[in-house]
Amino acid sequence: MQVTLAQLTPKLSEKQHNLLLIREAIAKASKEKSDIIIFPELFLTGYSVGENISDLAEVTNGPSLTEIKKLCRKHSIFAVVGFPEKGDDGNYYISSAFINEKGGLQGVYRKVHLFDSEKKYFSQGTEIPVFDTPLGKIGLMICFDVEFPEVARALKLKGADLIIISNANMVPYEVHHHIYAKSRAMENEIPVIICNRLGSEGELNFCGDSMVINSDGKVLLSMGNKEGVKTIGLPLHSSTDPKLGYIAKRRRELYSV
Repeated sequence: MQVTLAQLTPKLSEKQHNLLLIREAIAKASKEKSDIIIFPELFLTGYSVGENISDLAEVTNGPSLTEIKKLCRKHSIFAVVGFPEKGDDGNYYISSAFINEKGGLQGVYRKVHLFDSEKKYFSQGTEIPVFDTPLGKIGLMICFDVEFPEVARALKLKGADLIIISNANMVPYEVHHHIYAKSRAMENEIPVIICNRLGSEGELNFCGDSMVINSDGKVLLSMGNKEGVKTIGLPLHSSTDPKLGYIAKRRRELYSV
């Protein structure tokens, strides 16, 4: 499978600018024969939406996502796009829209672990779905979720072949996502993609370091702090060391507390 990471710098509250970045990135990924492109957390609006959430959030059939769906259909590519979602319940969520190659909404993942002041503006998601696609069974996470091993393990046990993480991680926490993403791949014997952003918003400095990691924890692509749109081949079902066999050797009867 060919996967593309869009490690870019969105402008806060400027959807049209960010849609242009999305449009250009999807076109580049398409030229490189990519199957799927991943964007960072809240990429549509920038991270610090805060008090402006009611003006910036969209429903899943809102104008911005409708445009992105058309782009996916035009270029026959899957996309994972971070956006602030206004739910049918009136609450706001940090969400990832999973759009398929026909321009349909494969599904939406809502961040289940909110970080710091996010709790002032957003509600927590309540589900950890796995999406069955022609590419394989794919689970999504968002940023702080990666620091809770239960999420990745739940996705693996539900049959996921791949975990995709949209990130908006900042200094001084760069070491966290680097270590945790590799750990989630190794302990669950599953490839992990983590796509982070760059740039600054107020006192927040986002650290990049997007990665593609195979099921052994080997980093196949590391983007460091350089802006760009990169594509790489990722085998979903590469063999792992049978002497380890973490999933097969679990002792479930001991873990309930």
